[in-house]
Amino acid sequence: MAIHTTEIHDLEAQVEEAASLTEALAREHFGSAAYLRRAVHEGRETGEERPISEVHCCFADWETNFDRLTTLHDRFMHACVRVLPREVLAHAILSSVPSDAD
Repeated sequence: MAIHTTEIHDLEAQVEEAASLTEALAREHFGSAAYLRRAVHEGRETGEERPISEVHCCFADWETNFDRLTTLHDRFMHACVRVLPREVLAHAILSSVPSDAD
């Protein structure tokens, strides 16, 4: 039981560090207005809870400039895959939201 608890705490620490890295990457790719909103998602079929890192990229006029948003999103996702540990990526959902509305 102690080993399992240690693994959970290690994963939580990695998720916390990943959130900071993700927000920094979002600001690098989408600009200083980008921010990260964290939440917990419960799987409908399994009931398993997973952390969600939802990036609000605050992209101005995204509807008329969708191609640019898509390019920035792809670059952002590739950067996340390069820097975030696989264990964290397996327990997180990343999505870019093109507005800052909650």
